[in-house]
Amino acid sequence: MYQSVERLPRRVRKRVRSLLMADERFVTAATATDGLLDRWATHLVVTDQRLLLVKLVGFESSVSGVRLNRLDACRAESGTLRLAFSYDTYSYGFDDSETAGEIVAAVERQRDDETEPATDPALDLRPESEDGEDETGAETE
Repeated sequence: MYQSVERLPRRVRKRVRSLLMADERFVTAATATDGLLDRWATHLVVTDQRLLLVKLVGFESSVSGVRLNRLDACRAESGTLRLAFSYDTYSYGFDDSETAGEIVAAVERQRDDETEPATDPALDLRPESEDGEDETGAETE
């Protein structure tokens, strides 16, 4: 498990930094055991907004991501991470059987922390008349 972007392998770190949006925060990451070599494995990165999948093989790279609220299911089964989307399911194994559970916990924490954008209750888009009332006759401030 990687607890900071700085701990990721150099090429993965560079790619992840380029993917993070200005208001997005890195949470954790892990390397799956799906590659022939460790450096070719998929790196799963949890941010406060998305789950990113970064795979670098030679000079090629493949990157995909999903917003946490679009992820249908994320669960750990016998040390394997299972990600379910409306269109498909993916599974990732890890050297440490507890890693899948830690990724699921990180995703769930971020989903729980997700808040709706704040709305200003004083903001009203109804047109105001010159006498201080809106078009419905209600008095405005």
